[in-house]
Parts: sequence; C-alpha cells; structure tokens
Amino acid sequence: MAIDFKLPDIGEGIAEGEIVKWLVAPGDHVDEHQAVVEVMTDKATVEVPAPAAGTISELRAAEGDVVPVGSVIFVLEDGSAAAPAAAASAPAAAPAAQPAAAPASGGGTLEFKLPDIGEGIAEGEIVKWLVAAGDAVEEHQAVVEVMTDKATVEVPAPAAGTIAELRATEGEVVPVGSVIFVLSTGAGAPARSAPAAAPAPAAAPAMATAGASAQNGAPARAAAPAPTSASNGKVLAVPSARRVARELGVDLAQVPGSGRGGVVRRADVETFVRGGSSAPATARPSTPSAPAPARPAAPAVALAPTERESRVPFRGVRRKIAEAMVRSAFTAPHFTVVEELDVTELVRLRTKAKAIGEKQGVKVTYMPFIMKACAKALMEFPQLNSKLDEETQEIVTYNYVDLGIATDTPNGLIVPVVRDAHQKDVMTLAADLMDLADRTRSGKVTAEELKGSTFSITNAGNIGGIMATPIINFPEVAIMGVHRMMKRPGVVETPEGDTFEVRQYMNLSISVDHRLVDGADGARFLVRMKELLEDPALLAL
Repeated sequence: MAIDFKLPDIGEGIAEGEIVKWLVAPGDHVDEHQAVVEVMTDKATVEVPAPAAGTISELRAAEGDVVPVGSVIFVLEDGSAAAPAAAASAPAAAPAAQPAAAPASGGGTLEFKLPDIGEGIAEGEIVKWLVAAGDAVEEHQAVVEVMTDKATVEVPAPAAGTIAELRATEGEVVPVGSVIFVLSTGAGAPARSAPAAAPAPAAAPAMATAGASAQNGAPARAAAPAPTSASNGKVLAVPSARRVARELGVDLAQVPGSGRGGVVRRADVETFVRGGSSAPATARPSTPSAPAPARPAAPAVALAPTERESRVPFRGVRRKIAEAMVRSAFTAPHFTVVEELDVTELVRLRTKAKAIGEKQGVKVTYMPFIMKACAKALMEFPQLNSKLDEETQEIVTYNYVDLGIATDTPNGLIVPVVRDAHQKDVMTLAADLMDLADRTRSGKVTAEELKGSTFSITNAGNIGGIMATPIINFPEVAIMGVHRMMKRPGVVETPEGDTFEVRQYMNLSISVDHRLVDGADGARFLVRMKELLEDPALLAL
C-alpha cells in the first residue's frame, strides 16, 4: 500500500519546511524509522524517518523547495495491502518529538508511536493531553504536548478519527518506539477505553490579562484577509494559535491570518480577541466533516488578590537543564579557580576590530578574542580539553578544540558548538559566533550543532556579576566563566615608575573535574589566558 508522507501542522509557529537534503532515492528500500530526508523549519533542522519499512516510490519535492504544512513530500510503498489509508498521514519534520503512525492489527486502527528521531532523542515526556479517550479529532489536530531534551511540541493526529486509547499519563517519560495513543479511523469503529491512569484533561485555562476578553458588539475590521483553508476545509494555523483559540473559545474561521499564505498565528488570535470582532471578517465556505464533540471553552482565570504564590509543573527545558546540572555536580568533583585580568588593551583592540567588522557585516564582541585565547591555551594545556570514558576507563584527550558557547535563549540555556576554534582567526570566530547565536535564539540551530563540544565557555558578563563558579558541561572536564568588565584605578608599571590610571578589569573563573585535572592546572591555564588577553597582540603569534 502507498503511504503519502505529509509535512504536518506541528510545532510552535511551524507553517512550512525547507527540503535540505534527501538521504534516499526512488527505488531505495528503507526500514521503519530510517532517516529519509533532512527538513528545516523555523525552529530546527531534523532528519525525518520513514513511518514504516518499505520502498521509496516517489520524491515529491526537490532539495531547496519550501513546502507548506500538509504537502506530501514522499511516497512509500509499504507492501501491506491491508494497511489502512489513514496511515498516509504519518507526520514528518517535528522539531524534536517526531511521532510516527503505524497500523495496528485490525483495519482502521492506528497506534501512534514516539520514534527514534533527532540526535540524542531517546525518550519524551508527556506534558499535557489536549484530548480525552472518545474524542473525535481532525487530521493534524493537536493531540498531546510532548517534551524531549530539545524542545516541547504539540503532536497532531495523523488522520481524522476517534481517540480510542491514551497509553501514557501526564508527566510520564516514555521511550522511543512506545505507543502513546491509539486512533480509530474506521467507520463505526468502537473506541476503546483509556487506561485508568490515563488522564482525560479539559482545555487548559488561560491566565486573564488586561484586554484579553472578547468585547461584544465591536465592529469587524475592514479589509482583513480571510483565513486560508486547506483542501479539507480546515483553517491553516500554527499549533500555538490553535491552543490559544481553544483556551479563549475563539473560532479560527473568524481570525484573519498574517502568516505566509494566510496562516493564522498566535498573535493573530490575540489581536482578534483584543479587537473583539464577533463575526467572521469574510465568510468561509462550509465543508462537511465529522465535527469534534463540543467541549466548553475554558474560562479565563485570574489569581485572587489574596494568593501569594503560583505553581507550574517542573517540566520542559528547565527540567532537562536541572537534570544535566545534577548529573554534572554529583559526578564530577568541582574545583574552581578565579583570575583577575587587566583588559584595557583588549578594549582598545576590540574597538578597532568592531569598526572593521561592521564593514563586513560581522558583529565583533569580546567573546571571539576570549575564544581565540581559550583555544590557544587549551592546545598548551590539553588535560583541560579531555573527558573520562566511563565505560572503558580511559582518559580521552582531544587534539582539536570545539568550543561550546552557553547561550541564553527564551527556551533556557542552550550550548551550541563552534567547531575547530583552534584553527580560526578572531574575525572568523566572530562571524561563526554571530551566526550560531542568532540561530540558537531563534530555534534554528541543528541537533548536530548542539553536540560534541570539548570545552565550554559561559558568559554572564553582559548581565552582571564579578565572579561565579560555573558547573561543568559534563562529560567535559572544565568550563570557563566570563564575568563583568569594570573600570577602576589601577597601578601601571612604566620606565619612570608606577603610576595610577583608570583601567578596565575583568575576572575569569574556571571549574575543573578534580578527578582528571588538578587545581594547579586550572590556575596555570588562567595565567596563560591572562597573558594572552592582557596583551592581545600575542593572539596573532
């Protein structure tokens, strides 16, 4: 049977994806979960797997094509004549939690699995069910929020049908390959009861904010574009827009979309609610379909004036960061050394480099100089550029420097990697850092760019603080902290004697894994950093 593999409506703000690279060709045989194509969305670049074993019969898009949500990107012949047609809607290109629909025994039933996709993705946490057993759902309707160590995404239904069973509870961590829900797609197919432990959640209440309630009688906005509909009559909207619309009881058919092709975004829903239009801006032709059971919109809830605290689940990226920090802190005995640097000459050099960089379209901060000095020092002190292989009980020392740069993002602290820093000059490092940091903050960094660092740098100097003891990015053996730069009087040695000048000072700190690195090694490393950054001309030697 042929499976048309579609790019689904999944992920915060995902409306389209670019075909980066095909990993197979027509006629190739693929196994279930084998990577087929690299797809880039505005959140990440991921490898999309086959939903089942079979033969690739057709590629429907070329490398470089930007395809909208719902488009078929390849066709798979799975060799199963009895497989239900609903399997044709297996989702693709989820930023992190890429579910795959596989037909279960018995026609008209789909077991929806969390597959093996994405670097380091071995499990996912069920954050929130958006449906209950027995609910009718449309194709691409959000069913559940799943969190991995890369992102939290809404997982859609692969086809229209009835939720027969929820196989996991909220807060449960499920391994790759586990069935998380069962969808009945056959006409009249009985829905199975959900297990006793599975929740039957209602729509989540929204916190009331000023101006966030519908205003009856407000005039409709003139000249607003009509919402775009898919071929099945469903309004095209990103998942966050659907979630907010559910919470506020808004009919998406009434909301003009500002996204490409008229896709409705979250901001469109919020603007619509604030504007208070209670009638569609443009009538949308009705399409016969099986409507989902009516569920009352959740009322807006505001904290009572007497409440003195609020509680949110400990989930998502924050929880993953916490797990990594605990593993590092309780595995590697930390030892921290701090050194003060007079960076007055560095400030002067950076001012010149900044002007040169502006002509080349490159933003030059102090970090590229620090990265260059760090890479140079690590080649001289390789014991800090290593790891302990716990399985083989061997010390692995790297003959190259891949720097992990801790980056503050709306989704938490993410550590992208600048490759081969020891081979690059300051301007090249500045360009690499600018590109990587921008894509990390916008969610477009790839999984490949988040792994394999040999040493990490964390910089909170632009925020404040004169000293910190950073936690090692395990399994690395060292991490360097960069702290606030400040002016103060300093003693300067001259041929005529000591003088007082206003100088620029900054602290560097380094935490090392005391199992492999002695405190003296960390101190010597920082002394070398001090030499290189106090006289930055040495970086060119």
